[in-house]
Amino acid sequence: MMFLFPLVATLLSSVISMSARSIGHRGSAVTSIACLFVAYVASVLVWYEVALGSCEVYADLFGDWFSVGSLSVAWTVYIDLYTAHMLLTVTSVSCAVHCYAVVYMRPDPHLSLFMAYLSLFTFFMVVLVCSDNLVVMLVGWEGIGVCSYLLIGYWSHRLSAVKSAQKAILVNRVSDGLLLWGVVWVWWHTGSLEYDLILLSEAPYLSTFLSLAILVGAMGKSAQILFHVWLADAMEGPTPVSALIHAATLVTAGVYVMVRLSIFYDDLIILVGALTALMAGVFGYFQNDLKRVIAFSTCSQLGYMMVSVGLGEFGADASMSHLMTHASFKAALFLAAGVIIMAGGGSQQLARYGGLSASHCSLFCFLTLLVGCICLMGFPETSGFYSKETIINLSYVCFNPIADYAHTLLVLAAFITCSYTVKLFAQSFFFDFSGYDYSTAPAAPNTSVLIATAFTILLLDVALKIWVGTNLLSGLLFFVPWGVKNLPAGLLIAGFLTATAAVSSKQFGILRFSATRWGFDQLYARTLVPLILDWGRISWSAGDKGLFLLNDQKVRL
Repeated sequence: MMFLFPLVATLLSSVISMSARSIGHRGSAVTSIACLFVAYVASVLVWYEVALGSCEVYADLFGDWFSVGSLSVAWTVYIDLYTAHMLLTVTSVSCAVHCYAVVYMRPDPHLSLFMAYLSLFTFFMVVLVCSDNLVVMLVGWEGIGVCSYLLIGYWSHRLSAVKSAQKAILVNRVSDGLLLWGVVWVWWHTGSLEYDLILLSEAPYLSTFLSLAILVGAMGKSAQILFHVWLADAMEGPTPVSALIHAATLVTAGVYVMVRLSIFYDDLIILVGALTALMAGVFGYFQNDLKRVIAFSTCSQLGYMMVSVGLGEFGADASMSHLMTHASFKAALFLAAGVIIMAGGGSQQLARYGGLSASHCSLFCFLTLLVGCICLMGFPETSGFYSKETIINLSYVCFNPIADYAHTLLVLAAFITCSYTVKLFAQSFFFDFSGYDYSTAPAAPNTSVLIATAFTILLLDVALKIWVGTNLLSGLLFFVPWGVKNLPAGLLIAGFLTATAAVSSKQFGILRFSATRWGFDQLYARTLVPLILDWGRISWSAGDKGLFLLNDQKVRL
């Protein structure tokens, strides 16, 4: 029964929060936090049983869902090592985000509805990671897509939030459609949709379209190059939503599926991940919005994970390790950024910061942002350093020409990451560009017990993830040359010097081009979007309004 607690607790939290009229906002908040805490504790116990006790679990919940010919799909919970890792990551971050959201969204008149959406988002992510077949995985996959639309566009009175939510779900519709095609082709070639049977079959080697369809499906959710355009705009949602989406739920779903089906990919996924890591790093460096900088850092780190998936079995383990460590410090970064935004009068522009101090946003927030930044940079002896270094070194020792190019791109991305992370921290606390009087800004909830609890959960998680990053893979890479193995630490110093020199300078010839994210949004808006709208107008006039309406009139006659 303990293995079902994460599923039951998150669903119960959402259902109870929706009944706000009977329990009120306070009851909804208390219930949500209590249920998520139960799910978190249960996930810790599950991880102990599975990871340390080597106890994998199958649980048939409701028997067969449906049967088509020889295919039978059942509601089965399957918990192995990968699932245990993801459960621990998802519930820990979600528990911290729920505690934080109660304070951050306190003035909102629909707080109970917001908490219900957050809990439902977590529930569908738990469904996705606990599934043993691709159909049940699709239920969780589509569920988190719908919940992300509701949460990104939660402030529906803001036109920018509504458009960002529409953009996110439309971009994901394209990739989700190809993923569905890939699932159908997997069933066609194997006669099964269970992970274990798929990995034992020859399906990955039978059809290039099959591998490409699943890859594109994962690229949409994990915001890889060409499908990254929705990620930064998702920052229009409340900060707790940003933390949950970018740390442990939506964007990690694609990586998780890739890890599950890692034998489908090789050179192409390495190339896609490396280009994404470099591209997102450049975009993040030239952003002036605090949350967008952190968002593009997420996109860059997802590129590392994708590269690692394409490096074989060891690479899949390293990708999962970096996913876990990244979720902890990225959630801490977003939550600390939310406190800074509240302390800065609601402004997200880095150019308006600089006069902040620990007295404005609390010493706890200052330290949390610092810890998140040094983990993102890959400071030695942090969890982010070990997991990122493992991926960089694996790409170096992999006997693959594409991996050699990927290693170079990842090294450049690591340098850029160090630069914009130091730039972010320096612009927030050390360089005052605006002369803004923070004494007139509304006081941030510095002493809130719930915010302190959220920070504590994440900081403890960051500390414990050091032992996840220092896994067996790091020890196996003893044959990596000394210069290559210590290159990430050298890049850390170079990035620090570059950022401190350039933080107050704007003399860059490529500033405007990079600040507009290489024109991807403009390119899509001028080419693909008008074409799709024209096709939609033709199909509507000739099909929906013409042929179907005519047939309907004939039937009535």
